[in-house]
Amino acid sequence: MSISHDAVASFFQKFAASSHSKDTPAEISHFADVFVAAGPSGNAIVKLEDFAKVLPKRRQLLEASGLVYTALKSFDVTASTDRHVVVNNTWEMNFETQTHGKVTIPVSATFTIDMASDTPKVLVYLAHQDILQILRDRGMLAAI
Repeated sequence: MSISHDAVASFFQKFAASSHSKDTPAEISHFADVFVAAGPSGNAIVKLEDFAKVLPKRRQLLEASGLVYTALKSFDVTASTDRHVVVNNTWEMNFETQTHGKVTIPVSATFTIDMASDTPKVLVYLAHQDILQILRDRGMLAAI
């Protein structure tokens, strides 16, 4: 039995909604107790309790840099078992600053998600870009 497209869509709808809510417990509820975070600047095994401490600071930095909202643009299941899915997903991060005006930065990631329970969990979060480096390169990263 494979995992339905609707189940994955439901996960991403909830994931996006919790991101917009700025409710840290809701945001971290989509991640496993321990997960892999990887990207252009390195990788780490992350404990959920540590993620809960860092997430508000990251949100504050992005908002200070002009982040207004992030929108899911697409997702594509690239591999699936009876329990797990690997999903490429694309987002648009929309910023607005006095210096740069309105700026949309596309970002993408690959998630490995455990879909076995009623509350699917991200096991691997692979960022394809380093948004902080992109902002730094554009002179948009806030100094807080």
